[in-house]
Amino acid sequence: MQARRTTTVRRRRGAVGTAALALVLALAGCAPSTAIKSARPLGEIRPPAFELVPGQTSIERFDPPGAGAGLSMTVGTLVRNPNPFPVRLEAVSYDVVLDGDRVARGAMTTSIYLEAGATAPLKFPVHSDLKGKTGLLRAVVRAFADTPLPFRVEGTVRFTSASYAFETRKAVLVEGATLARQTVAPPRLRLDEAASRVFMLRPGVPVVQVVVMATNPGDIGYFLSGKDLTLTLAGQSMARDDMRPVPLAAGEEGRIDLIFYPVPAKLSDDGRAALEAALHGIPTLLRLNGQLAMDVLGVDAFQVPSDWEVAGFVRATPPAP
Repeated sequence: MQARRTTTVRRRRGAVGTAALALVLALAGCAPSTAIKSARPLGEIRPPAFELVPGQTSIERFDPPGAGAGLSMTVGTLVRNPNPFPVRLEAVSYDVVLDGDRVARGAMTTSIYLEAGATAPLKFPVHSDLKGKTGLLRAVVRAFADTPLPFRVEGTVRFTSASYAFETRKAVLVEGATLARQTVAPPRLRLDEAASRVFMLRPGVPVVQVVVMATNPGDIGYFLSGKDLTLTLAGQSMARDDMRPVPLAAGEEGRIDLIFYPVPAKLSDDGRAALEAALHGIPTLLRLNGQLAMDVLGVDAFQVPSDWEVAGFVRATPPAP
């Protein structure tokens, strides 16, 4: 019985030895003809570094609440390869923090090839909705009044060398402060002659409806308001009134409806004649001017240059039903 067990153990050991020998021979057959004797890193492998470019970093557009509460900005950087060998920057995932408030998240696929020590431009686009973020809204508005807005970009970077791929832990990629690209721009105003009209609301109550199309050519939205706006027909003063605040989003056009109620008894003879001519369907020259102000979130207000004027021809049309 003992002899049988000994024979079985020897057979198993022989089988294991044969299998191990076969594996060694197979591995030897797969090994390269020139074996690597040793491998060691030539230096620390460092991720691409980002340097802020102030001239390429700014707030591009901002609309205060009531006009959208949206923010668009660009963070311009130079990405540099700090390694003594070429790398390819393949992707960047990032978060943007403005004045301590995390506002946006993005990702870019870049495929930027960088020789050792080389640089290349890379821009981080930022688009965010700032509704409900009162403190941040005020900080953004102040960037249009010479108070820099602090920011930082955090994220991870994926890059490759000739033989390896790397991905970094999340870290601050770049930080700094920026101003708006330009200050508040006054609106471009024109009279919508087709929509403007003169009519009798009821006997003895004439009405002049003035429709102004206002375009905000700048990068920041605001509320446009007016004080002591003066209406004239054929050069004769008709009425004066204020204009309630109207939101004008950045880069967009809005319609402003103004209603004036001339009082015939208070008009001069020439004034009454001009009003009667318009009411009888004769095209009559209308002019509108006064004080206009651009209010950005109540943080700051800017006056529209006083030489603005809206002019065009109006005549009587039936009132809308």
